[in-house]
Amino acid sequence: MPSYRKPGTRPPKPENPVDQEDAFVAATLEATNWAQRNRPIVTLGVVVLGLGIAAFMYYGRYRDTLHTNAALQLEELQMRLASDDPVALQADLELYVDRFSGTPFADEARVSLAQVATDLGDREGAAEVLEPLAGDVRDPLGAQAAAMLAAIAEDMGDFQVAEGLYERLADGARLGFQRRDALASAARLRRAQGDPAGALAHYERLLAEMDETDPGRGVVEMRRAEVAAMVR
Repeated sequence: MPSYRKPGTRPPKPENPVDQEDAFVAATLEATNWAQRNRPIVTLGVVVLGLGIAAFMYYGRYRDTLHTNAALQLEELQMRLASDDPVALQADLELYVDRFSGTPFADEARVSLAQVATDLGDREGAAEVLEPLAGDVRDPLGAQAAAMLAAIAEDMGDFQVAEGLYERLADGARLGFQRRDALASAARLRRAQGDPAGALAHYERLLAEMDETDPGRGVVEMRRAEVAAMVR
């Protein structure tokens, strides 16, 4: 069956292969002539491209080596947490954080450094170390830093800051246990400050987060009942 064609139109005339070859040769000659006329520019472009590729490959190797060294050194430092002199360990962790700043390993080292500083009684120093991490509670390591910072604030008697951090964790932490721990801490803090209604709200939210078969659910229900009785 013949294909439909609009009246007054004709099928396109097929191109002559010889014409196509001539056009290709002409284009090639034109490009060659341009390259010869602009040889310094072409040479510079080739050199710049080569340097760019070399720099990219060098940076990739450098980054891989940096991360490997950072991982190995952090593992050694963390093995010293339970047995080494905390003062010496604190100094080594501070050097590590400075050296590997900008890598994820430096963030892990910050948490260890804050723990050592807290053990030495330097809560202000620990808080300063944790603050750059605690802003992003959606990141598990950031949530861990925020929880530590909240506990430090609570120990220092700054309950408003502590509760604010607990509530941020309850609202934004990605891991369920981090949200539940934050709600439990916020409820405990409210109860300790004589605010059973605030504690009740946190306990109810905590129960909503918990699974029915959670082994800790009974304890939370008991504490919820206690503060509910205070509210009445």
